[in-house]
Amino acid sequence: MNHLINEIESYPFDKLRRLLSSVNPNKKDNDLINLSIGEPKKRASREVLKILAKNKELFSQYPPLGSMNALNSSYKGYLKKRFNIKEVSNDNILNLGGTREGTFSVIQSLFNKKIKSAKPFVLMPNPFYQIYGGAALLAGGISKQINLNEDNNFSLDLDSVKEDVWKKCQIFVACSPSNPTGNVMKKDEIRKIIKLSRKYEFYIVSDECYIDIYRESKPHSFIETSYKEFGNFKNIVSLHSLSKRSNLPGFRSGMICGDKKLINNFKKYRSFHGVSIPLPIQIASATAWSDEEIVEDNRRFYNKNFYLADKILNYKAPDGAFYMWLKTPNGEKFSKTLFKEKNIISLPGKYLAVSKNGKNPAENYVRIALVHDNKIIKEALDKIADIL
Repeated sequence: MNHLINEIESYPFDKLRRLLSSVNPNKKDNDLINLSIGEPKKRASREVLKILAKNKELFSQYPPLGSMNALNSSYKGYLKKRFNIKEVSNDNILNLGGTREGTFSVIQSLFNKKIKSAKPFVLMPNPFYQIYGGAALLAGGISKQINLNEDNNFSLDLDSVKEDVWKKCQIFVACSPSNPTGNVMKKDEIRKIIKLSRKYEFYIVSDECYIDIYRESKPHSFIETSYKEFGNFKNIVSLHSLSKRSNLPGFRSGMICGDKKLINNFKKYRSFHGVSIPLPIQIASATAWSDEEIVEDNRRFYNKNFYLADKILNYKAPDGAFYMWLKTPNGEKFSKTLFKEKNIISLPGKYLAVSKNGKNPAENYVRIALVHDNKIIKEALDKIADIL
């Protein structure tokens, strides 16, 4: 067996199951409410689902590795409308089985083990989506985390990274809006990382699956900033998904866009990896990428939930995503108590982070996904207020 498997931390939800396994929740007047998973509960577009059903016979055909023409055109339309990126060729884009598959796979395809002795590091935020760490380990890299702390609004403290670490960096993984904090990177931060990438010759993998879920100002993309300010996508790939923006997590349908050298290398990797998007889903996805009405409605939906969070818990909404990153005396104890007393499942923050110098920066936090309708979220927040 691959010996590196034993070095990977258990997945956060495995840890959560173990934490709650011995707890008997109080079910009296407490229906189960699961707020631990970032899975949209709003209905997907009826039109998109009708298109899927209309083409269901095509599930009998092997799908191509690449995207069909209609889907490529839809990707390009999205990039033009959302980021005003007009010069995109088919060599700059590829479909994904969602950003989870895409992020894991592209890190495998980019990390060069031959130069590991000189450039062993994969940099990422802390806390972070745990796929980044597992992908880095299995690729042969060494993860280096940059803590996200409340005192600087959970922004990346790039100045804390020493020059010798930048020199040894092969890949920098970004996530904006952040999972789990909801922080949105400013254009100056993105520009700084791009300049560092060109100075120290590392790749940027930008997970942007929440980029269309925001409160007011549109978050910036790495490819957008690079295209507008540097005239190219050099060393950068960004990953997007229909899961959050279109309420289609079960589609496993996403897109990667960026430097054509990196995309072509990734295409070759995936021709052996074997992931491809079924034709009915590709056809339906082409419509979903052009549907902005449902995305605008989603933003209003989540904003209403954050309004409740502010009213009930005095919780200030983050600039993006749909998570509360709630501070508590102890995240694990809070999650356990909340489940025991109110039958509500939340995710301890420490399961999304690693300890540095003996301290876990997410020890006192829980991640709460505000993905249910207003009525359920109000009930949950009122019960959380009782525990706090």
